[in-house]
Amino acid sequence: MGQEPSINPLGRYASYQDLARLEYGRLLWKNPGTRDRLLRHWTSASHPHRERFVAKRALVEEMLCSPLDYPSLDLKLRAQGESLRSAAREIPPVFGSI
Repeated sequence: MGQEPSINPLGRYASYQDLARLEYGRLLWKNPGTRDRLLRHWTSASHPHRERFVAKRALVEEMLCSPLDYPSLDLKLRAQGESLRSAAREIPPVFGSI
């Protein structure tokens, strides 16, 4: 039996910070200049979440550039052993200016 998309793929107890990072991250990712600045910022030695981002970079980039809606993206990530809820937490915050 196949898994049906949930109404809220971020789960029953979604974190609004995670949702905001996902929403704004996807918007900002569309602009090549902003995308480059985000990557420089997140890979900077001074960023407190640098190591975590580097370890999950492929997942974060896949999520941010995906044209899929949230339920479809959640199903795709679940097939890879992830979920949209857990993957959204891997998007690093932006501190200061980028």
